[in-house]
This record gives sequence, structure tokens and C-alpha cells, in this order.
Amino acid sequence: MARARRILPALIALCAVLLAFGWWVLIPQDYKMLGTHAVFSLAFLSNIKFWREAGYFDAASHEKWLLHTWSLAVEWQFYLLLPLALLVVWKLRPGRKFIIVAMIVGLLVSLASSLVATPLRPTAAFYLLPTRAWEMLAGGLVFMWGPRLALSARHLTALEAAGLAVVFAAVIGFDTASAWPGWRASVPVLGTVGALLAARLESLWTGSAVAQWLGTRSYSIYLWHWPVVVALTYLSWQANPVAIASGLALTLVLGHLSYHWVEKPARKQCPGLC
Repeated sequence: MARARRILPALIALCAVLLAFGWWVLIPQDYKMLGTHAVFSLAFLSNIKFWREAGYFDAASHEKWLLHTWSLAVEWQFYLLLPLALLVVWKLRPGRKFIIVAMIVGLLVSLASSLVATPLRPTAAFYLLPTRAWEMLAGGLVFMWGPRLALSARHLTALEAAGLAVVFAAVIGFDTASAWPGWRASVPVLGTVGALLAARLESLWTGSAVAQWLGTRSYSIYLWHWPVVVALTYLSWQANPVAIASGLALTLVLGHLSYHWVEKPARKQCPGLC
């Protein structure tokens, strides 16, 4: 319920704004496509819809206002299926140890599926849950193991630095031509695991006011970033540095407004949960 209250209101608001905006600016064929994508996004099935359509980074994809919701669909499917799977494990073999073992096995199977499918079925590997679940299971294992990690402050600082360095290396070393997810996805995931395990509240990188501001609004910023990219493409401004900078600023503004006008009021309805 907490995740639903966090995710759904802002997503509904985004779809409503885009449908209202599209009514005035899109041709009927594009508006019909937007409406179809909005339905699949709100049903958290957009990853399957986009899997059956064009690839993520081709020209047609930059005309799909809700393309980015594929990852939200994968996330929600994971939220629904993981508790059921762990409930079965608990019924068969109760205990924390067996839960962790089941998560490790699930991670390894999903990762192996990703490694095999990426070169053979790259679009399916990119969009579908079986080849993406390992990334979220890694986060689950951090949750299970993190509180039990006993390291000195010096070691935690080194762990965070190494993790963030690995993430930055992935940003610099990979581009749209890199096969994804496959083994390359393990690079930023491992880096993120390191930073999360360090969990340094006083960190310059994650504990600063700027990082906290962005983190608090990260979901709404995520929701609005892709429509801004599509708008720049529609206007043929996607290569204009001034337009790109303005688009980044607009994304932050829209994310901030969505956080204050939609996310925060929705959270007030479930104190202690969200």
C-alpha cells in the first residue's frame, strides 16, 4: 500500500497532463498511441507493450511520451511477485537463512537469463522482468545483509568511494551502442550495492543538501524527464545545448511541483507507511 500511494498518484497526474496536452498538439494517430500507452502504463504492463514495439533508442521510441514507464512496470511486477515467492519459501522452509538462499538463487538465475538473452533477444532482455529481477534482488540482499555489516568508518568510506567510482565508470564507459543489460548492467549494480552497503549518512556525495533534494524528488523527476526529451525531439531541439540545459531545468521544476502537489499530499493519507 505504501508503494502504491507513492507511485500511482504521480503517475496518474503525469498521464492526465500528457493526455490534456496531447489533445491540443498531437495528430490523431499520435494521440491514439499516447492513450494506449497511458492505459498500459497505469496497468504496469507497459514493458510488455514496448517490448512488442520498437527498440528503446531508435527514432520511433523518441516519439513515445511514456516509454520510460517500462521500468516502473518491471518494478511493480517485482513488488507483486517477490512476496508471493518468498511466502512459498517460508511455508516450505521457515527462516531467514532460507529466504536469503532463495533470493541468491533467484538472482543467479535471473542474471544468467540476462547474460544469455542479451545477445540473442536484446529487446526482450531489456524490457522483461525475468532478465531484470536480479538487479532488484541485489537491492533486497543489501537490505537483508546491510544492517549486519560490521566495518569501521574508514572501510565504509572506502567502500562507498569504490562503489561510486564503479558507477561513474559505467556512465563514462557505456553508451547507446553497448549491448544492455547483459554483463554490463552488473557494473553499475555492483557499484550501487557498494554505496548502499556503506550507508554513510555524512557522505559528501549522498548526504549533501543537493543530493538529498534530488533524492527526495527523484521519482517525480524520473516521471517527467522523458516527456521533456520527447518534447525536444518534436521541436527538433534535441541537439541544441541551450534547449538541453533548459530541458534539464524544466525537468527539475516539474519534478519539484509533482513532489509537492501530488506525492506529499498522497503520503499524508498513510502516515507511518510512506
